[in-house]
Amino acid sequence: MLILRFSPALTLALACSLTAAAQTPPSPQPTVQAAVVATRNQAPPPDQQKPSAITTNLSAPRERTLRQLGMVDIPGSPGFDEVAIANGKVLLTHTSDSSLEVVDPVRRRVVARIINLQSPRGIAVDPANQKVYVAQAGNSTIAAIAFEGWKVTNIIPVPQPPTALQLDDSGRRLFWASAQSNTLSIMDLSTRQNTGTIDLAGRPRGMAWDQERGVVFITLQDTAEVVAVDPKLQIVSRFKLNGAQPTEIVYDARTRHLYIAVRQAVLAISDENGSESSRVEAPIGVDGLWFDPESRTLYAASPGQLTVIRTTDGSLTALDKIPCDIKGHNIAYDHDSNILFLPGGREGRSEMLLLQPTSSESANGKEDVAARVK
Repeated sequence: MLILRFSPALTLALACSLTAAAQTPPSPQPTVQAAVVATRNQAPPPDQQKPSAITTNLSAPRERTLRQLGMVDIPGSPGFDEVAIANGKVLLTHTSDSSLEVVDPVRRRVVARIINLQSPRGIAVDPANQKVYVAQAGNSTIAAIAFEGWKVTNIIPVPQPPTALQLDDSGRRLFWASAQSNTLSIMDLSTRQNTGTIDLAGRPRGMAWDQERGVVFITLQDTAEVVAVDPKLQIVSRFKLNGAQPTEIVYDARTRHLYIAVRQAVLAISDENGSESSRVEAPIGVDGLWFDPESRTLYAASPGQLTVIRTTDGSLTALDKIPCDIKGHNIAYDHDSNILFLPGGREGRSEMLLLQPTSSESANGKEDVAARVK
């Protein structure tokens, strides 16, 4: 059994300081492995567009926006690429350990590991068909994994090393990007065949799906752009960002805005013309984003800090900047359990911090998860 340390409020500073407010030969096939027992003692470039003002509200917060629930130890050395929620579990592509970790947030432990993956990167979840797809950049394949038993059901070869994945709303088309070749392709999942490829003229990083327009938005990290591509692989929009090295991107369908992590900020831009409506300051290297449309909260992860942001009609306001001992760049929030997950590393060990929003709006009337799983 993996060791779990539950930290009450008085010991919160051990992992996340919430009291300070401020500011290529054949590769082995992937297999499922039971959770490993681990015993441990403790664990902007110039642009035509004028930037909008940075908005913060950190001088005297009425209450902490998050409280710590506990910590989960993860086998292997730190180095995660993406995090996702599927079938009530937290999925982590553990690139440094060549595995996919499946964490039960209620039991607070790793319940399954798919090992022998080859440089696992992006994740796409298909809840309707009870599957998850994992990009394997190390051997140019995409692994299909069933929720039941977390078994690998198919290994699908692709022409280039895949790094990012995005399903459309039908679950029949899988958009996959390759940072090595600067391309975007579409796979028909019924035949497991590619239907086409387009050169993006930039290195793709994050992707987000707009169901209403039926397009995928992609950040191009080296050219500081966002492109929108339709299912015919036509680029229908191309926006230049006022910020360097964009990484993660999420879509807010209600306000028709895109939220994008750039080198030292999080931006809000219009999905129609790319005009910037707002931004908040963030540490250098801000990367992971997760948007909860019900509470209108945006979470931004960077090594050593978690930024909590309120969204209002395309305007961003930083509510809290939380220094964390966990060094990670991924973030996920499960609205059903009302838990925030922050995987990363501390003192050379892999760990995942569990946090819970303290506001009644974020909790949405749910029972106290800490009491339920204590």
